[in-house]
Amino acid sequence: MDANQTPSPDPAPIPVFTSDDDAVHTASMAGLMLDLMEKGLTSLLANARTFREYADACPWHQFRPQQMQSITSAISAVDELRDLMLCRQYHAPDPRPATVSDTPNPPTFAEAVKAPPEPAQTRPQQTSKPRRQPAAARHDTAKPTRRTPPSTRLIVDLSGCHPTKKPHPASLCSALNDALGGRLAVSATSTSRSGNLILHASAPACSAQALAAHRSLIWSTISPLLGITDTAEPPMYPADPWHKVVFHRVPIMQPGVLPSDRDFVREVAKRNQLPGTQYRIGNVRFLLERNKVPREEVSQVTVRVDFIEQEDARRFLRDGIFLFGSHCRATRYMPRSSSGRRTSGGHG
Repeated sequence: MDANQTPSPDPAPIPVFTSDDDAVHTASMAGLMLDLMEKGLTSLLANARTFREYADACPWHQFRPQQMQSITSAISAVDELRDLMLCRQYHAPDPRPATVSDTPNPPTFAEAVKAPPEPAQTRPQQTSKPRRQPAAARHDTAKPTRRTPPSTRLIVDLSGCHPTKKPHPASLCSALNDALGGRLAVSATSTSRSGNLILHASAPACSAQALAAHRSLIWSTISPLLGITDTAEPPMYPADPWHKVVFHRVPIMQPGVLPSDRDFVREVAKRNQLPGTQYRIGNVRFLLERNKVPREEVSQVTVRVDFIEQEDARRFLRDGIFLFGSHCRATRYMPRSSSGRRTSGGHG
């Protein structure tokens, strides 16, 4: 190498501390990295929310293949980030007081992740009398929690519709798959006990959430087959467990006239900064007390909202909700038993 040529610097190795001072320095550097990550993730999350708002406003089939690949890459990056932030091994400290001389240096995060499991220690065999070896002690390991797979069933709520035809499931699947153009696939259709249509997505390449992004296309395809011509697009939501919240004394703009489910969902999004609300609310039901107040005189109602995300339900249970210019109290939904009393039900 030429004497006047400056050698390229080698990449800085990951620091491994050998003393208490090094440990403090390494912990400080880890904290600095966490601060930088938090700022970057805050900006990234804001961009993701903005992306979702734009994506909700346009048909997903207009996305180019490169853009869909970018979405897949972003999801993979999130999974990798989650794995990096979880330490895979953790050993409980010895309850006995240790001296400075016999206290080993705690492993770094990189060492804890890469280190193989410690071999189980066994007692030496005794020659006097054979004894049964005790079971080896298990080391506590912190494993990442198993993520719930996405739902593969999309519910098309037909409670406000009046189908006049009952097409064969194969005809519905063929029409939907032709309309989706091979981007997604429906493997089967069925009907629930309440009369709603259930679309079964072809897993793992497709999910209920992916189908829901094409709800307008789906409805324009199946409504003629069902003989429905004068009904607006109904609610569609994944068949996930719902988290039900009851909002009390919700005012209505015109006495006796209840808002539509779509108008109510828009009001929730507008007053409570909840973007993508149409994908976060599974069902809306107005609870009217029978034979107490005439329908035309009703000015306040009780509303049950079924949230898809538990975090949304917890937020409104804690803070209440703003609706039609009023702040409304929220309680957990308690389903009625066969005797008519409220049971201690929670989510469902």
